[in-house]
Amino acid sequence: MKYQRLPREVDPFRLVEQGRELTGCLPITDFSRLQDMLFYEEASKRKNDKNAIDVTLIFDRTETGLPMVKGKIECDLDLHCQRCLNAVNMPFESELAVVFVSTDVQAETLQEGYDTWLVEDNNLFLQDFIEDEILLALPVVSSHEQCQPARELIEALPEEVMVLDDDSDKAEKENPFAVLKDLKTKN
Repeated sequence: MKYQRLPREVDPFRLVEQGRELTGCLPITDFSRLQDMLFYEEASKRKNDKNAIDVTLIFDRTETGLPMVKGKIECDLDLHCQRCLNAVNMPFESELAVVFVSTDVQAETLQEGYDTWLVEDNNLFLQDFIEDEILLALPVVSSHEQCQPARELIEALPEEVMVLDDDSDKAEKENPFAVLKDLKTKN
């Protein structure tokens, strides 16, 4: 598979002014935090993963003139099924619309409905940006629609629950301070 590299670092405000569009296909091995969440039968397969992430980013302005990026991120991910602990393949597709801000004050004054990204020193590291967007869009719990749990569930039925009598329980317990009572009478 041929990867179309994106620039490592860009000035998003300049790209907005130019109305640029960036398209690329990045190897999944470039995204270490994402790879930590993926299912691999053997550790050696992690380094040799040939899956790729397709990215389209369009630098534009909102209706009110704010600098933003719109786009789409697509890939196939093999995640851990939280029920059976095997691989569950998840076709991943995420639409994004993020407004760029240069200060926290700007982010607080934005209208609701916009995701924001703080750009310091007019630099945006695209790999970090793309990885963060994927991690935020992943489901909290991934699982097959139908599968058996890794371990048998134990369910207690109401008729099987034993109710202990409080008096008999107290009588059987030995007082841990009984030894002290014997010491006191000896002196």
